[in-house]
Amino acid sequence: MLVTITEHKLSHKGDIIAPFYLLRSLNFAKRTIMNKLPVSKKVYTDITGRISHSLADAPQSASEALRLVDAYLKGSPAQSDDPTALLAFNMIRAELDRAILRSSRARERARARRKAAATAPRRLTTEEIVDHIISQLRPEDFEEIPSPEAETVPLPPTRRERRHASRAKKPRWKSLSRS
Repeated sequence: MLVTITEHKLSHKGDIIAPFYLLRSLNFAKRTIMNKLPVSKKVYTDITGRISHSLADAPQSASEALRLVDAYLKGSPAQSDDPTALLAFNMIRAELDRAILRSSRARERARARRKAAATAPRRLTTEEIVDHIISQLRPEDFEEIPSPEAETVPLPPTRRERRHASRAKKPRWKSLSRS
């Protein structure tokens, strides 16, 4: 799938935006194709980019090699009359086979994870746990807490109070004169 945009004379502002709509529709078509392929998007993009880059001097061979890759990935026989395209395809066929195997294993693991997540118990949030605990409490579960006024524990004296008390106990000087 080799797409080239030829030179285009811009006649008005709408012509500037038109190629972007074209690219967007091509990306959408490519996305729907790539979702059905047995390899990852990263591998597919890498392989198509390498083929396009390698056969940049021969665009017909490049598009034929890309057609061979797409046909092989869809399960059709990959046959062509173009020897350059066939050579490029055969050079990456082993890599495609490894990518197909790797992707199938990854999809199987993902399927198993989704199945396990669907059957696993749902994790509760903190608010749900608190609400559940509070809903199970009854008035008998609470004990009465005595009010602070009922049981006042005397506080120890402060440093100022202790110093004042120690000064008050000292005897005063007696007067020197006898009276």
